[in-house]
Parts: sequence; structure tokens; C-alpha cells
Amino acid sequence: MILLQAPILTAILVDNMYLQHASTIFNVGPLDPRKFPKAFLRQPPEEHFRTFIFDALPYVPDFGATEKHKEYRAKKDSYLKAIQYYEKIAVELGDVRPKSAHCPKCNANFTVPVQKLVDVKISVRLVALGTTGIVKKIVLVAGDKDLLPAVDAIKDTATTVRLAYVAEQDVQTSKDLIRACPEKQKLEQPDIASCRFDKP
Repeated sequence: MILLQAPILTAILVDNMYLQHASTIFNVGPLDPRKFPKAFLRQPPEEHFRTFIFDALPYVPDFGATEKHKEYRAKKDSYLKAIQYYEKIAVELGDVRPKSAHCPKCNANFTVPVQKLVDVKISVRLVALGTTGIVKKIVLVAGDKDLLPAVDAIKDTATTVRLAYVAEQDVQTSKDLIRACPEKQKLEQPDIASCRFDKP
């Protein structure tokens, strides 16, 4: 008699800027989030609940923006809107705002784009899923140390966090975050490549 293991309802939380950067490093191209469950879940018994994509549109200044900047923002906006029509995909947007900076060497003032609210939204969603018990497992595709408090907050719940991360030198992944997550899943180039959009 074969005993079947009960399915483990699993959510996927993706820092899209982190994953897209890894995709660029691996020379993969745009990713299809409908393929994330196959790449990131351990099936069976993990069963896909929903994929949450966290991102922010690139900052484009009111004055001095190049056509390349405008085109990049429009392309990303179109992509994020399009994937919201897919089943079991939710997109949560943060913001990118200019921040004043000063170079002490050349004594010049300038602005740099800074991403806001994305880590906060990931943290809120992570804690909400973990504390309500909606899912038994969360696959977190991210690398930012700012997510540590949220991971720590659900350690004593019945929900387990698995960090799916990239260890390439050009992709910043916090070692503290890797250590904090009970389960780890190192993503290689074939894992990312398996999520690329099919050619028409």
C-alpha cells in the first residue's frame, strides 16, 4: 500500500528586480512567472498557492530624461500589467524616487534613484501569509538583508520559509538572510533559464 503525502500549500514571493538582475547575469532574458512554480517548488508534495511579484517602475525625471529611459519604463510597465492577467499571479508595486547625493571628490551634487517600499511590501506579505497559516511554506526569491525581521517574525509559526537565492558574485545576496531561512535553494543558470518566455 502506497501512502500519498498530503500536499503542502506553498506561496512564492519574488523580488523581481533581484530575479531580473540574475536573469541578466545568466543571459536569459525576460522571465515568465507562470513557470516559477515548476522551477521553485519541490513537486510533489508542494502545491502552488499563488505567486506574488514585487517590483517598482524605473524613475524617469520630469526634465532631462532620455528616450532610452522612457522606453525602458514603458516596457517594464507593460510587462508588469500583462502578467497580472495570468492566473495565480499578483503584482505589488513599490516606488523609485530621486535621492540627493554629494560627491566629496569632485564636489558635485546629483540625484540617484532609490527603490522604496518594495522590501516593506515583501515583509508585510511574508508575515501575513505566515501568521495566518494560509500556506505551510513560502519560497522567498530575494537577497536583501532588510527582509530578516520578517523571516524572524514567522520562525515560531507553522509556516516554513525557503530562500531561493543566486550565489553569483554580481548578484547581492545577504549571507545573514541565507542563514536565517530554515530551508535554502541555490538557483543555477538552468533554473533561471527554465523560466524564460517561450519564443512565438
